[in-house]
Amino acid sequence: MRAVESLLVKTMNESEHTFYLDLPASLRYLNVLSACIGALLERTEDVEEPAALAYAIQLAVQELCTNIVQHAYEERPDGRFSVKLVLCHEPRQMVIEMQDHGRSFDPARVASPDFDRPRERGYGLFLLHSLMDEVSYQPGDRTNHWRLIKRF
Repeated sequence: MRAVESLLVKTMNESEHTFYLDLPASLRYLNVLSACIGALLERTEDVEEPAALAYAIQLAVQELCTNIVQHAYEERPDGRFSVKLVLCHEPRQMVIEMQDHGRSFDPARVASPDFDRPRERGYGLFLLHSLMDEVSYQPGDRTNHWRLIKRF
């Protein structure tokens, strides 16, 4: 875990702890972000079912990052995205903000999954909204911004 901890830059105030990551837009490095989320939640006191909470957040973030890598960047080797993880003490929650410089999209144009006709792909946004308490997306000409919130 020391390697994961060394990737985190932390700033503190009384009500929150903030951590920053800058990652290549590659599926190969998504486990680094998941490990950081798990490490942070392991160190958070008084969390009910921390393993289940970590899994839900990690799955949501993995789905989002996979979409960023595969669709926004189309797996360009030079792409990067930044992540800001905020552990808030009051209210108790984790806020995850992501920014990428890839292609934007209109979430309203993404069809909801049809569970009567299962398929292999197309569940990412559904899972993201199901697992997190709040999800917002702001597309931009140069920067796309995601904000995810999971309350404890």
